[in-house]
Amino acid sequence: MSILIEIFKSFFPDFKSQHDIEEAFLSESTDVYDLERRMRLIDNAARDGARGLVYGTMMH
Repeated sequence: MSILIEIFKSFFPDFKSQHDIEEAFLSESTDVYDLERRMRLIDNAARDGARGLVYGTMMH
């Protein structure tokens, strides 16, 4: 599976993983309070996305 991912990355060198995007977002924080706020935003977005998947599968 990792070989397939590496091949995909070779075709799209500018492709960034969700982890990389989140790390860059967190690194732009100006202080501890801003960092915590950004962490909550990421957590809430992940939770909301997962909720949509669960509801979608329960409806079928």
